[in-house]
Amino acid sequence: MEKDRLDLLLEAHKRKKDIGSMAEEDYIEVIYELEKRYGSASPTDIAKILGVTPSSVTNMLKKLEERGMVEYRRYRNPRLTPGGRRLAETIARRHKKLYKLFKALGIDDEKANIEAELAEHFLSDETIDRLIDAYSRCLGIDLD
Repeated sequence: MEKDRLDLLLEAHKRKKDIGSMAEEDYIEVIYELEKRYGSASPTDIAKILGVTPSSVTNMLKKLEERGMVEYRRYRNPRLTPGGRRLAETIARRHKKLYKLFKALGIDDEKANIEAELAEHFLSDETIDRLIDAYSRCLGIDLD
């Protein structure tokens, strides 16, 4: 028997909580990109990129440290832990796959990046891979 819409909404919202906080993932992603580009990620740069206050950055860094995603000490730049780096790399892979798919669908570069940034946090790896596989099979194009 098919589930009704309210049951599906309930299940989807339960899963959203399991995925983790999109805000937390955004911080991890920004720290990762700053570390790649500059070797470190200053709280000031993180605040500027995410459009948040420095105190918000401090609060989130403390939370991410408690979760084992970053190493953080006051007045020092945060560093991703191995677990934080693995999560950041997973997010980056999802983004790249979705970006390629959206570009293949004819979406302009800026919008493809923005849409990929949003979707990367909510779609599972399995769903992303199946979307890419279906598109690739239909057009005979390899997006990997």
